[in-house]
Amino acid sequence: MIFLSKYGMIKRRKKGDFVEKAIQLWNLTKNELKNSNTVSLADFEAVIEPIVSVHKVLNNYIYLIVENGLAKYRFEKFYLDSANEALKKFTSEPTKFKAIILEDAKKEDAEKAKKEFNKPDESELTRNNRKLRVEYTFENFVTGESNRFAFITATKVAESPHVTLNPLYIFGDVGLGKTHLMMAIGHYILDRDINSNVIYTTAQQFADDYYLATRKKDGTGLDQFYSYYRSADVLLVDDIQFLAKKEGTQEEFFKLFEYLFENNKQIIITSDRKASDLENIMSRLKSRFAWGGLIDIKKPDPDHRKNILKHKLNQLINNPSDIPDEVLNYIANNFSTNIRDLEGALRRFINFCVAFNYPYTLENAKNALDVLLETSSEAIEDDNEQGIKTIKEAVAKYYNITLSDLCSATRKKEIVLARQIAIYLVHTLYSPTYKTIATHFGYKDHTTVMYTLDKIKALVENDWTYKQAIANISKDLESK
Repeated sequence: MIFLSKYGMIKRRKKGDFVEKAIQLWNLTKNELKNSNTVSLADFEAVIEPIVSVHKVLNNYIYLIVENGLAKYRFEKFYLDSANEALKKFTSEPTKFKAIILEDAKKEDAEKAKKEFNKPDESELTRNNRKLRVEYTFENFVTGESNRFAFITATKVAESPHVTLNPLYIFGDVGLGKTHLMMAIGHYILDRDINSNVIYTTAQQFADDYYLATRKKDGTGLDQFYSYYRSADVLLVDDIQFLAKKEGTQEEFFKLFEYLFENNKQIIITSDRKASDLENIMSRLKSRFAWGGLIDIKKPDPDHRKNILKHKLNQLINNPSDIPDEVLNYIANNFSTNIRDLEGALRRFINFCVAFNYPYTLENAKNALDVLLETSSEAIEDDNEQGIKTIKEAVAKYYNITLSDLCSATRKKEIVLARQIAIYLVHTLYSPTYKTIATHFGYKDHTTVMYTLDKIKALVENDWTYKQAIANISKDLESK
């Protein structure tokens, strides 16, 4: 039998009964959602009702076919939890829904036409896994020079938990994707085995759980606490630095760490600083954190930030090509501190244009983001001021010129060379806005900085003089 849908033919596989059962479950779930208070009728008709086909049943997941990336994002972001909750009424099996884009489903059918569906696991789902954000997957993680090593390492850990690196310690500034990468590992492991017990917590939540456990008068609190956390196959702990000064909680976390590690369970930790720099954390814990792998995520460069914006557009609007490149460049160059602010700026711009029915122009981007730039630029300037000054001093010393010469308008060849090297290093190490760089080097217009950087990047790749100078000055900066 061939299963027909409005999308065309989806071949029935040997275990097609599972697909037919899945379609029945989805139809029952749709009806439940339609009559519930969790979804409005308008949202139901726009997002849920068009989903009519099941692609496959694999590892206890029912893959529902959606038309495109935007439909997938809207369903998983806003309605997937409600659908999975409603599904529990119609099956006792540990089954959940996932979405797959039509084109991806067709590719799978072409590549794996003869592959059988896996039979769903009949065991009861008894573990109370903490939720992972549905959008935090490897597929949605945009890589660049700042995070490529961290991404590769994370995928290897996901493929071989407790074998590759244990614990995995991810550190970096706020909003750079540490939590995203950690949760992506959890999603990957659960995709392969829905019965894996992936527990996500923050350090603060762990401390709160321990405190509440000790407050139970009947004495069962600690037993429940130990039972819950020690049941983890994979433990994800966010912002470990917040265990600082909590000596009792640190002791309990140390015991948990030892128990899971000795039982070959994967531990993944994030922090805003490397393990050795953690303050008011017991030494033996910091030592354990460094056992496996320490990987850092740095601030993305402008090209990486632009790629992140392009990826995000696919989830926010139907026609990403409506947003001109000059708007993406403007946002990428002016929101450089972290990805969270970058994506927030993009959302604000789109919402601003949609609310007032304005076109997606550079002028409207400036109008929408003007207020955000006033506050963010001050914060960036404070954070980078000393670092930029240090770079300027190092370059001036290397070329035996004064700081005033470096920032002057002179066109002497040796000073122009020094100025270009300094601008390149400031841009590479701190990624400030072009306007900030212009201010530091005496330019009236930030477009001059943009032109200069394009020129320097080409010279650095092809001119030995530039390469050697940058290597020598970078070595000097590392010693400071």
